[in-house]
Amino acid sequence: MSNCPYTWVRNFFGTPAPNAKEATQLRVTVHRGTEERVNVSLPARSARWLVDLIPADVVASIHAEKIPLDDIQDELARSEKLVPHRIFELIEPGRSVLVWLE
Repeated sequence: MSNCPYTWVRNFFGTPAPNAKEATQLRVTVHRGTEERVNVSLPARSARWLVDLIPADVVASIHAEKIPLDDIQDELARSEKLVPHRIFELIEPGRSVLVWLE
């Protein structure tokens, strides 16, 4: 199994069924310790340019954790239909970031 949950889930489930429910929101939460610092909902189509929405220091951390952010971005941009799923989770000492479609 890959270290990246995105890659594992993507390989396990494959492409979504044509009749799958379409996502309406891109959700992002950021916690520092036990405190929620960010809880944002954006239109789901915002996921198509996800990399542009993420601060540079978080992008660097995502790459350091071997999360294939560029591949994720490419797949989201090419998807005809965005379906609800967890995009990625980054857990660092003192901070966690969760990004998903719902």
